Amino acid sequence: MAEVKKDIFVIAHRGGAELFFENTLTAFRNSQKLGVDAIECDVHLTKDGKLVIMHDPDLKRVAGIERNISDMTLEEIKDIKLNGGESIPTLQEVIDELKITLVVEIKSYDSFVEIVKLLNANPELQKRIIVICFDHRAILSLKKFFPNLETGALLAGLPVDPVSVAKACMSDTLSMYYEGLDRNFIDLCHAGGIKVSVWTPNNSDEIKKMIDLGVDAIASDRPDTVLKLLGR
Repeated sequence: MAEVKKDIFVIAHRGGAELFFENTLTAFRNSQKLGVDAIECDVHLTKDGKLVIMHDPDLKRVAGIERNISDMTLEEIKDIKLNGGESIPTLQEVIDELKITLVVEIKSYDSFVEIVKLLNANPELQKRIIVICFDHRAILSLKKFFPNLETGALLAGLPVDPVSVAKACMSDTLSMYYEGLDRNFIDLCHAGGIKVSVWTPNNSDEIKKMIDLGVDAIASDRPDTVLKLLGR
């Protein structure tokens, strides 16, 4: 039997969305205190070109407001209170707040240019930030600008040749939805030099299965459970 991988990178998905109100500074602070390795957050671009932390393109689910982030200025967004009572943070505020690695999901290609500007202005952030995206063209473009930047190509399916998918966008990691993964798939990726990060196994059974499969990273809404099962 293969040895169980214990040195798994633990990521608080949206700051631990089943523990705290997602994508808020409070969630990020509290998950950092738990002892996770990284915080995952989502970024959208405002009307005036600012990167703010939000998963959805609109504010309906988290604030009860039927407006899109892309149609609002940062000043307008800062006047909004989320259902949990907090403000919507900017990416810069999160960078300033956290000491650990930040996994930044680019939700649209429009945000790509601003991420490039941010990394150009602050080269040291290349060591603190991991960028992930479903649009693998954005990942490839980023790697051409910043060859040493760690990236993850997001996938919701199981490709026949996952190594080629990752290498086509020069990605270090495939960031996969956890359901349907098996040992053969993980071994195939590892044999090709590609790491596998999984997102949102949230109960103990799901998380235990991912640990047993030997994944490299787990992004969970219950990072406390992941840490407990890893003996941390």
